[in-house]
Amino acid sequence: MSLKDKQIDSTHAKEIRLRGLVASPGIAIGRCFKHDNAPHTITKQQIEADQVDTEINRLQNAIASARKELEQIHDEADSSVGNQLAKIFEAQLLILDDKAFFEAVCNDIAKFKLNAEYVYNRHLQRTLTSLRKSQDSYLKEMANDINATAAKVFGYLIGHHVNKLSNNDGKIALAEDFSPGEVVLMGKYHIPGFATSMGGQTSHMTLIAKSLSIPGVVGVSKLLEKIPDNATTIIDGENGWVIVNPEKATLEEYKEEQKRRRTVIAKQLRGIGKIPSTTSDGREIAVMANLEIPTDVDEILASNKVGVGLYRTEFFYLTRMKFPTEDEQAKIYANIARTFFPNPVTLRVYDLGSDKVVGDYRDSEDVNPALGWRGIRLDLDMPDIFKTQIRAILRASTNKNVKIMLPMVSTAMELVKAKRILHSAMKELHAEGIPFDENIDIGIMIEVPSAALMANELARHVCFFSIGTNDLVQYTLAADRGNKKVAGLYRELHPAVLKLIKMTIDAGKTHNVPVTLCGEMASRIEAIPLLVGLGLDGFSVVPPRVARVKKLIAELDYSECRVLAERIMKLATTEKVEAVLNNWIEAHVSKEFVED
Repeated sequence: MSLKDKQIDSTHAKEIRLRGLVASPGIAIGRCFKHDNAPHTITKQQIEADQVDTEINRLQNAIASARKELEQIHDEADSSVGNQLAKIFEAQLLILDDKAFFEAVCNDIAKFKLNAEYVYNRHLQRTLTSLRKSQDSYLKEMANDINATAAKVFGYLIGHHVNKLSNNDGKIALAEDFSPGEVVLMGKYHIPGFATSMGGQTSHMTLIAKSLSIPGVVGVSKLLEKIPDNATTIIDGENGWVIVNPEKATLEEYKEEQKRRRTVIAKQLRGIGKIPSTTSDGREIAVMANLEIPTDVDEILASNKVGVGLYRTEFFYLTRMKFPTEDEQAKIYANIARTFFPNPVTLRVYDLGSDKVVGDYRDSEDVNPALGWRGIRLDLDMPDIFKTQIRAILRASTNKNVKIMLPMVSTAMELVKAKRILHSAMKELHAEGIPFDENIDIGIMIEVPSAALMANELARHVCFFSIGTNDLVQYTLAADRGNKKVAGLYRELHPAVLKLIKMTIDAGKTHNVPVTLCGEMASRIEAIPLLVGLGLDGFSVVPPRVARVKKLIAELDYSECRVLAERIMKLATTEKVEAVLNNWIEAHVSKEFVED
């Protein structure tokens, strides 16, 4: 029985289990401490006229000291998580350079004869209140960055609080929230895991944590109230649990799981190339990686002949909240292409939503971004930005191992418009004498039901399909997988979802268009034999899952999987589908997969 499925004995008062959201995968075990990130106590003090310059100098010095500290964190991030993530701290440094804000604070210090920290905080709170009222996730994230930066200024104005991360080396950190800089310091001070009562799954904090492989759970209700300092704590970053004072059996179980995962992960990325990419009866099935930012893992994957089925390019925008130039992008994409050559690299163009873009492109009236202005819709509505990215990708394609993928296509006309922009970019590069792959493959993600239903038509215009089940499931079943109240309705093996997947694969076969699957479903042991039986051409999964998926495929008999798929497609309920698949797995594959 997996840790995820283990029944909880709520009658045992000693062991406490708190549910949250997965922020960064992995398991951490150890004593905990409550990180002291409470706001500073700020008092209002009248000053004399001759003290105004002194207060302004205090503020200038505090900002200068905060800048120096952030520059050090930026350098630490640059060496530990890479240049792209370090740009988060460049944004925070820019906040300190806001001259208009600084001048307004200085003017009020002089006008009202009040102390620097009080006036600075008054202006800060006005800004934060406005941003936090917004439904725009970008503005909320900006509020977090501003607040984290201001906290450093207050630290130098009032007297720096003790950095409890450095004083608690090796302990699990608990807090209402952590700034991205604090997560970088977790890596430096060997903090094994963290949990917060606030925070979301897509914040800068979680992006840093994932890159540093620090297990984390966020959004845990009453976290700081229910957990005492120094309690033995387990952070289950795989399933979203924080377990306090675990029973002996629970502790041993997690220790064994932690040990097993460390051993497996150490081996997973090495020797992958020796595992065959074929079923036992000879059907070749590609197993590739999902990636979102260049790391050391890329070199290991490339050396083991693993290609990239999905490279998320929007990350290069999200870390700086502005679109990189064509030259910047071309350099990044070319480095990626060279790293993986001759293995294929599929670069997905920006898959952003109205809640994530800034400036003139942001739509504050888009109340439901998941169903609104996002993906290819947004790309086509900002043609200059879109063409710049296409040109950059084309410039990086000279080794002919790069593919272009379009997200959230729901109509054939969107695809036609996108290809017009592609052809226009090609003509421009021709005229400028810049080389590129003139036969570059262009494909689309099938993640909207309308795209699956129109797969036969869409297949006439593309070189490949990639099924994005994460969105396809939630759009088909009208169940947001991030919403706890409807999470139970999110079922990847629902017959309606399976029908759309089969429809897409069948269209691919008809038009000789390869079909891969890049959602989380691609890693599910019970789903893989079914997908193989439906005729899927390839899987794209997170790097630690590549070896596991390849090993399972090598055990499968394609003809047996086809019989299984025919049986499954006749079933009417998710429960029946899951039961048949679980029984089939137990009867046909190795024990290591059954017990995973």
